[in-house]
Amino acid sequence: MKRWILPAVLAIALACTGLWGYNQYQMNRQYRIYMDNLYQKSFYELVGNVGSVEVGLAKLMVSGDRGQHMVLLSEISRQADAAQADLGQLPVSHIALEKTSKFLNQLSDYAYYLSKKVADGKTIDTKEMENLQKLHENAVKLNSDLNKLSSDVLKNHSGWGELVRKAKPGFYEASDDLYTKQFVNIQKTSIDYPSLIYDGPFSEALDRADGIELKKPVITEAQARENAIKFVGKDRTAKVERSSDGNNGVLDTWGFNIWTKDDPDNPIYVSVSKKGGKIVNMIGQHRGRNENISVEEAVKRATVFLEDNGYQNMVPTYQQNFEGTCTINFAYAEGDIIMYPDLVKVKISLDNSQIYGFEARNYILAHKDRKLDEPSLSMEEARKLINPNLKITSSRMAVIPTESKRERFCYEFKGELGDKRFIVYIDANTGEEADILQIIETENGSLTM
Repeated sequence: MKRWILPAVLAIALACTGLWGYNQYQMNRQYRIYMDNLYQKSFYELVGNVGSVEVGLAKLMVSGDRGQHMVLLSEISRQADAAQADLGQLPVSHIALEKTSKFLNQLSDYAYYLSKKVADGKTIDTKEMENLQKLHENAVKLNSDLNKLSSDVLKNHSGWGELVRKAKPGFYEASDDLYTKQFVNIQKTSIDYPSLIYDGPFSEALDRADGIELKKPVITEAQARENAIKFVGKDRTAKVERSSDGNNGVLDTWGFNIWTKDDPDNPIYVSVSKKGGKIVNMIGQHRGRNENISVEEAVKRATVFLEDNGYQNMVPTYQQNFEGTCTINFAYAEGDIIMYPDLVKVKISLDNSQIYGFEARNYILAHKDRKLDEPSLSMEEARKLINPNLKITSSRMAVIPTESKRERFCYEFKGELGDKRFIVYIDANTGEEADILQIIETENGSLTM
């Protein structure tokens, strides 16, 4: 009688296991279909929004009506924002999307700035129209490339879900799939955006190689890996995999994807300089749901983070908020003089205070021991060279980068003209007006033009 009990129990267990396995298979299949549809939706919405941006810019080129300008610019800004959000939903390497994302970000900010200008009763000047023309040319390129990718996808019967399923474990690294190849090709088309500063004063790195970090010895991959883990936090790290390297001859890097215990689904990309082993970039994905800390507290915590990682005497110069995160620009200060070439950016979440982004490219390329001579002009002498219509609110000394890859020792004057704010730089030795930036208030923070 007892002989059949064990086989019966095993048969029942096997049947239950089979049923459980089938249910898991069905659930995974449904999830893959859902994600595939989500990726397809994001991609085709990206194509549609970029197409609308191109059409809007084309209309702007021929419109002579100020009211129509305001409508078109508002739509362009909204559609470029939406396109950037769509781009962020795609499972493609951060590196492959970087330039496209930056173009859409700049386009959205510039269109928003111009829409506010037109709303104030002013017109788009010749220089601004030239900028819009260049942005339109780039939008045409991007739209053409995206439509080609869409056509290739249909021709090859490829799906985003298939890309994810066939991807290697280090999925977020640059791979050789159809989608990533095309976005890499888009990167190579050299989107030439106008020279607009849209994320803080002097935020663009100059590809010069005179930083002291670049004179340090080359490190090994193992050393770079340890540096990346230490930067993210050993206690926070769950898994590490090699990713794409960056080799441009100016600042070559090792690349790693790091999965954290607090967010196991979204890896953080970290690049480490081969010379000196400094962290160049850390790119993480996070959308804060609540703002549990203030911007002031975020700046304090970002400052402590920099100090803990060897960045002393860093002064916050600019901040911008977006989707529950705060991006803060810091510049190195030597005494009372701020060194704008030595720039570092930190992105911190306002809901959990974690650091999700970091960029030190400018700092690594430019930071060095500077021997500054006494300026020929005093602060008061330089102040007299400012247009008397500008009401000066603050002043300090600063070193700023120039387009010719040199530096200028200046006096920085912040001031107001009516309801508008400006930053004027006067060369401390020649008295020349070295640069003027206008501070534009947006819903996410301030931008400078």
